[in-house]
Amino acid sequence: MPLSDREQQILADIEARLRAEDPKFARAVQTTTVSAHLRRRIKLSAAAFVVGFLSLLLLVLHIGFGMAGFALMLAGAVSGINALKRLGQAEGPLGDQIRGGFERYRSDRDREE
Repeated sequence: MPLSDREQQILADIEARLRAEDPKFARAVQTTTVSAHLRRRIKLSAAAFVVGFLSLLLLVLHIGFGMAGFALMLAGAVSGINALKRLGQAEGPLGDQIRGGFERYRSDRDREE
């Protein structure tokens, strides 16, 4: 449901006061999005998976390295998959692309051209 003109004016006033009172916080809130946070989490999960795999290869040296590597790989995979699911549920073009799959993305892109 769209906001009325009065509600939009109130919201604009609140935003202006926030920017005036704490510009550093306003800038941080303005630039951070849910999808940016989730993409960063997916990258960290992928890095954890790779580090876990490399430490799993150290199984030859000690069983503890192998167990720690497997645990890190599992944690990275679960965290990455959960973040990817949440990113797919997010509103916006990236969420639509993940949710609809590659074919839907291609058909939408072909219609725009």
